[in-house]
Amino acid sequence: MTQTTQDTGDQTTQVGYWQVLTTRNVAPLLLSASLSRLASEMTLFTVVLSVLVRFDSPVLAGLSGFFLTLPGFLISPVAGALLDRVGARRAVILDMLVSGVLIGLIVVASVGDWLTAPLLLGALGVFSLTSPLSAGGVRTLFPMIVPPHAYAKANALDLSTYSAIEVTGPLAAGALIALVGADPALAVVAVIFVLAALSLLAVRGPFTEPEREPRKHLVREAWDGIVYLMRNATLRGLAGAYSTYQIAFGILVVAVPVAVAQRIGGDGATEQWAGLIWSITGVCGAAGALVAGKVMNANTERITIIVTLIASAAVLPINAIASVITLGVGMALFGLVEGGLNVGVLSLRQRRTEPQWLGRVMTVSISVNLIGFPIGTALGGVLASQSVAVAFWVAAVCAAVGAVMATVLIPKAGR
Repeated sequence: MTQTTQDTGDQTTQVGYWQVLTTRNVAPLLLSASLSRLASEMTLFTVVLSVLVRFDSPVLAGLSGFFLTLPGFLISPVAGALLDRVGARRAVILDMLVSGVLIGLIVVASVGDWLTAPLLLGALGVFSLTSPLSAGGVRTLFPMIVPPHAYAKANALDLSTYSAIEVTGPLAAGALIALVGADPALAVVAVIFVLAALSLLAVRGPFTEPEREPRKHLVREAWDGIVYLMRNATLRGLAGAYSTYQIAFGILVVAVPVAVAQRIGGDGATEQWAGLIWSITGVCGAAGALVAGKVMNANTERITIIVTLIASAAVLPINAIASVITLGVGMALFGLVEGGLNVGVLSLRQRRTEPQWLGRVMTVSISVNLIGFPIGTALGGVLASQSVAVAFWVAAVCAAVGAVMATVLIPKAGR
């Protein structure tokens, strides 16, 4: 097993991927996170494709992604305070169970033929409210079970499994929709959420829990998390740069299937081709994350973020060329650099956040960083309905602006 050497203060520690993977609780946590993300990925993909097929409306598809994410982002400060109060493990289990129940209710409503577009958007909005618990909870648990010098490796493993989900998620969702329809696909999603909650029961302490401050009112603790983020220059810089980049990613979620539908000219199935392209993107994302985890250390996280944002802006215009092949190539290159970007963002955020603030700040920071995604999906629906090429170029501009913001706003050193 190839190993990397990282400076950990007064000693030099060697750590490999196998060593991190066999650390207590890492494997069951990765399994639970993978199941939860598979369900989430299938939810987004299934909803977008079903809306495009059922309503023939890119705008409504974009709004579906908007409602599926934005409410959760807005409530993330309270979710972060709740996560610190009840514990990351319990919070993640709660979110997974609630998500499974809500998706099941959507399926029941759809089968009963009374699931209208406004009702669907409302249900997706409610679904998103507990999402920050899993988003922040999983990333809070990792620093509790691995030492600081293993952060990059643990995050690379986490992100490589997440990228693998980007392979299986679209393929599974596209195949299920094509074979049996959207309702059975969503029913499968509900079951996967429940399985994710059950698998997390295998993650047991003791954890390296940081000391907590005296308990305050939940809203006050949520506000303190926001204040901490705003006072931390690194977290502010990440929020500005990565949220701008997420506008680009949100545009792609809608623009890619629309581009596939236009370019295959009715000679193939949009669901299968779109799923294949996102799967290629996921494979390349996993490879990029693993490579970044091997070469990255505390001194290179910031520059990795800047370089990968520039690279994203450079490859996105390839998607504007009117060919399914060039779309696949462009998205493959995009996935490769995205893997490195995400490892850098996660590791730098964990390293420059004080342990006792990790739950609140991780949840708030992740949601603030992703706030651009619902904006991107809504914008992508409008742009793709007019010109897919313009949508890809706008996405490239957003990634370039993110690179500039990362260079200017993220300090070279931080606590």
